[in-house]
Amino acid sequence: MNNRPTNRIANASETRPVKLRIMDKEVQLACKVGEEDELAKAAAYIDRSMTELKGRNSTSSIEKIAIVAAINTAAELMKSRSTKSGEHPELTERLSALNAKLEDLLEEEPESA
Repeated sequence: MNNRPTNRIANASETRPVKLRIMDKEVQLACKVGEEDELAKAAAYIDRSMTELKGRNSTSSIEKIAIVAAINTAAELMKSRSTKSGEHPELTERLSALNAKLEDLLEEEPESA
């Protein structure tokens, strides 16, 4: 049995808690050491997206706004990837259509109490 003290060196697999604010709600997430800035930028992007959606339809629930923001973000990511690689333009087109339908639904459906 080895009783020597170990010196821990931070590596990429170690995480630490990071507090973020999205739509005036505090969220704590585990984040890999050294990736805090990227996580903060991603959270700021989502916060802007959700705030914009909420501004367009103040009666929608936070959950619905979060879902639409997540789908919008995924659609943008997939479109960016397909533009770079030239692959799957039909998927990008379908995601754009789905995104438009979801935004229409968000604007039409009042929040249920």
